[in-house]
Amino acid sequence: MISIKANKLLYVAAAVVTLFFVFVSFVLNYNRGTPAKSSARKSVLRVISVALVSASYIAETVLISLQHHEPDWTDDRLFAMVILALGWASTCLRKELLIPEIWGLSLISFGFGISGLALDALYPVLTPQHKALLAIEFGRLLLVVGSLIDCLVCSLFLKKRLKLEDEEGEEDEARPFLHTSNGQAMHNQVSESSSSDDGSDSDDSDDDEDDPKNSRTGQLRHSGSWMVYIHNFKVFLPYLIPRKDLKVQACLLICVLCLIADRFLNILVPRQLGIVADKLFAGELPFADLGIYFVLNLLHGDAGLRIIQSLAKIPVEQFSYRQLTNAAFNHVMGLAMEFHSDRDSAEVMKAIEQGEALTNLLETAILEMSPTVIDMFVAFVFLYVKFNSSAALIMVTASLAFLALEVVTSSWNVQNRRRLTKAERAETRVMHQAIQGWQTVSAFNMFTYEKFRFGGAVDQHLGAKMSWAKMDAYTSGLAEVLVPTTFLLLACLVAREIYEGRASPGDFVFLTQYWDHLVWPIMYLSHEYRWLVSQLIDAERLLDLLTTQPTVTDKEDALDLGPAEGRVDFERVGFSYATRKTVVHDVNISASPGESIALVGATGAGKTSLMKLLLRYYDVTSGSIKIDGHDVRDITQSSLRDVLGVVPQDPVLFNASIMENLRYAKLSASDEEIFEACRAAAIHDKILSFAKGYQTKVGEQGVKLSGGEVQRLAIARVFLKDPPILVLDEATSAVDTETESEIQGALKRLSRKRTTFVIAHRLSTVVHADQILVLHEGTVVERGTHAELLEKRDRYYNLWQKQGLVSEETPLVEL
Repeated sequence: MISIKANKLLYVAAAVVTLFFVFVSFVLNYNRGTPAKSSARKSVLRVISVALVSASYIAETVLISLQHHEPDWTDDRLFAMVILALGWASTCLRKELLIPEIWGLSLISFGFGISGLALDALYPVLTPQHKALLAIEFGRLLLVVGSLIDCLVCSLFLKKRLKLEDEEGEEDEARPFLHTSNGQAMHNQVSESSSSDDGSDSDDSDDDEDDPKNSRTGQLRHSGSWMVYIHNFKVFLPYLIPRKDLKVQACLLICVLCLIADRFLNILVPRQLGIVADKLFAGELPFADLGIYFVLNLLHGDAGLRIIQSLAKIPVEQFSYRQLTNAAFNHVMGLAMEFHSDRDSAEVMKAIEQGEALTNLLETAILEMSPTVIDMFVAFVFLYVKFNSSAALIMVTASLAFLALEVVTSSWNVQNRRRLTKAERAETRVMHQAIQGWQTVSAFNMFTYEKFRFGGAVDQHLGAKMSWAKMDAYTSGLAEVLVPTTFLLLACLVAREIYEGRASPGDFVFLTQYWDHLVWPIMYLSHEYRWLVSQLIDAERLLDLLTTQPTVTDKEDALDLGPAEGRVDFERVGFSYATRKTVVHDVNISASPGESIALVGATGAGKTSLMKLLLRYYDVTSGSIKIDGHDVRDITQSSLRDVLGVVPQDPVLFNASIMENLRYAKLSASDEEIFEACRAAAIHDKILSFAKGYQTKVGEQGVKLSGGEVQRLAIARVFLKDPPILVLDEATSAVDTETESEIQGALKRLSRKRTTFVIAHRLSTVVHADQILVLHEGTVVERGTHAELLEKRDRYYNLWQKQGLVSEETPLVEL
């Protein structure tokens, strides 16, 4: 009796372990785009060895089937042998043999084979058939041991080969062309892919397949492996797990407790109905049992534990949303100018929006998918105890087959989902560009063109959505076929048990009621798997954002600059963009506190690039820039920009009131401080002439104001900030002569006692600068005062003459 029970448990366990191992291996390696590193060549000897192991299980199945009057564990053994034979045979379906897969199956076969051989050897009467079985089992053990030794040798060989490849890779990475001259990596893998995503409307500018295979998103798109997804998407975990939030942790605990209680109710409710049915068949009135059923069903419904769980979920969902969206926004805002100049802002916003799907990842994984796995385990145990091992094994096999089918069918729809998310981003981009550029659309009367362009984007979006939805419907229908098939098999088994007197009619009632709880885990897991695949694909762009590393970062020991005197030194500064030629070469500038330095030269000479380096939008590739003797790379970006004030050529205002736009420079500024700054910028009286004064809305990018008014507001903001170092970038290039005169007067007051850098094309505005630097092709070719440069009669003199100016002429406005 003990031997029979041991054999039943042994073969049931062997079947379940093999099923789960083969399923997990299948999920992890299905549709892998690149060969696994832990794979072995499919040699003839290895294939023969695997085939012999599989054939031995088939031979054992045939021998047992031919025997009569065997114990009642025969069915379990046959089931286990078939599963093991199929498991070993499936390894040969791959292009290469996976070492972990062969290793796992070998361990399973060896462990259960030793136990089975021992139990078979203890059989009271060893017939010729039993002796043949023992011979097959012993021969199989020898083959399995050989496979284990082969796996060990292959693992050692692969480990040695990978070590050599890593060493070669380190040598390659040490080559100078991969790094900039100051020893820093020019770009990480992800930033390399940004050039292919410049926000243009061309079909291939945003093509998912164009990403480099060594980038994060490239790995996802080209591998197709769940292992790659798990490895890459773990970056989201810190934003989803509430490690320090006690309230959210308590809510999670409540959800888990409700889930545990719900697992018990899943069995107690149908079991209670079965008890009622048995009493009715026995001629009794089960009113008390019906009352218990009512209470249990009430607790099990939405009015019981589920309402508590739903309320407890709310803080968990909000925590994930808050953490992830804040982290994505902060990360994007912390990236360098290189990123923002390459990316379309609408694309970035849509990527963050699509990443919202991941805010439910914690809820789905812990509160919904994990319980369904528990339900499957409970269903297996309960069916095994209540009926027989065949019912339990059918349930497990059907569940795993259902999920495996979902894995296969979901992969058919991956590219459709990517096309859908791409079409959604394209639609958002077209809409954003048209609305943001309304003035340009209006000026060129391109409303009809924009309507057709947006309509085309909508049609592409709907077309992609239709393709995805159709395939999703087909795969859902295909997967649903397994549900009635499984129920039919279980119903037949229970009906047979009732017929043979081993079960009651109430057990069949229990099965029909419990069926919802049996099939629900399978249905839900398959649905959530498809949902998870879709949301992870949608969030690939967010992954791209979060794994993009800024090219300009603060050092760990970066200093806070604090109050600055304003001395600025450019020492042999060189700079080049990633894919362009050198734009700045060997530039030396020394500006003492209070001096004004003018940068002049033709377009593309490197004037603006020098100021971007001063603001540390980019890092120099050679030389250094110092403020008060401190290298800007050694101080924090925040303290650096606190001492710099910029009046750009095209100031950008927010669609808010004038007061809000001005206070942006100094959030703690009083109204009187703002008024004083506007008086200094000669704009105060003009603002008061508006109907709403300082509360006047300026419109998108300040469209309600004139160019001169916008420029003077920008000057007022810098007055309010009161920085010791000032950068004026073509501050009067786009205004008329009268407005220029007013702005120049404000700039003169602004630059007093400040170190000032002026970028100018109008040479008449810089004649009183302490130093005038003439740049040509990224280097300083002339320097000196206005008079000194005119005397040289070189490049500056030629520029002066081309602008129709006379050397003796005195400018109308001085800096």
